[in-house]
Amino acid sequence: MSYLTQAEVFFLVLVRTTAFFVTAPFFGIRGVPALVKAGLGFLVAILLLPVLPSGQPTFSSGWLYALAALNESLAGLALGYLANLIFSAIQIAGQLLDIHMGLAMASLFDPQNATTTTIMGQFFAILGLLLFFQLDGHHTLLLALQESFRLLPLGGVQFSGDVVWAVVKLFTGTFALALQIAAPVIAVLLIADLALSLVARTVPQLNVFILGFPLKVGLGLLVLIAILPLLATVFSNLFSQMEHDLALIIRSWPH
Repeated sequence: MSYLTQAEVFFLVLVRTTAFFVTAPFFGIRGVPALVKAGLGFLVAILLLPVLPSGQPTFSSGWLYALAALNESLAGLALGYLANLIFSAIQIAGQLLDIHMGLAMASLFDPQNATTTTIMGQFFAILGLLLFFQLDGHHTLLLALQESFRLLPLGGVQFSGDVVWAVVKLFTGTFALALQIAAPVIAVLLIADLALSLVARTVPQLNVFILGFPLKVGLGLLVLIAILPLLATVFSNLFSQMEHDLALIIRSWPH
């Protein structure tokens, strides 16, 4: 392989890895400077170049090469976004708890995503990120990126309606996952609302609104503390599902 061909292949690898790190969990934290992400993408591209499958494509014109680079950037962004959907589900679960606990108005600034979030949403996001490292999820992402070069050859990435529909299904499934994570606490809080409504009917002199706010916050925290050991298992299953979804999308991607 000539030096010019090696440079062309390396640039395509660099485009996919850098785009992947822009949207991937942890690697895509917005507080990290863009130069650091570019340097990380450059380092990973150097490490991946020797293990690429043989028979890399050649391009007869500059337009074809530019189109291939565009496809590689879109593929990297899509793969990182799909991996990040699990963390979105975890954070949405915390925000659902805040709505039912009455803490939705206490918003915080999330430096990871440069957006505002709620208290439990931020807590769930940090907890999920810590468990992600504990379970070597960052290694899984790097292995998935390496595997993508075998299943999606350079210059051969194509986008079709089936891929878009699969991404849409994963996106809509994010809300179902969030509801499943928050379901135990939400169920207890709904029972508490029912009990407070019965109290309000039997004792009209009692101000249920003033009583219910600290009661629901305390009850929600107690239930969350009780199920906290189980969340590690739930998050572990979610990260395994993330790996399965990435593999399924990559294998079904037309090329």
